[in-house]
Amino acid sequence: MTGTTSIGTNGDARATGFAHMLLKVADLNRSERFYVDLLGFKVRPAKPLADGRPFVPFEQGLALTAGGPNGSPQIDHIAFKAKDVAAIAARLKSAGVKFDRDLHDGIYGLTIYVFDPDGNMIELYEEGARMA
Repeated sequence: MTGTTSIGTNGDARATGFAHMLLKVADLNRSERFYVDLLGFKVRPAKPLADGRPFVPFEQGLALTAGGPNGSPQIDHIAFKAKDVAAIAARLKSAGVKFDRDLHDGIYGLTIYVFDPDGNMIELYEEGARMA
């Protein structure tokens, strides 16, 4: 890597973990309902965005803001650990949510891939769980 400085001997100066992802959505209310009502996310209190845009932050690390997806997608998918993926899959199917991959044994456990209202791919997996 030419022209860059590596961490080297100062191992304390480093990224330590995932903090959040701010996702632009076309319809903030519709997207909030998808994540809260269908995926079981919990809204968390937060200060407003510095630029004044409305947003909805979740305890799971994702936050939504108005703006909608523009141009080519910048995200392949967003993955979340989950509890009882089979029940979530059934709830999403009954709500008419589009699936990319139905319930299967993924590398982390029982897994589904679905699309949110803006077409972002969401992976949900249950660690240690397997197909019966």
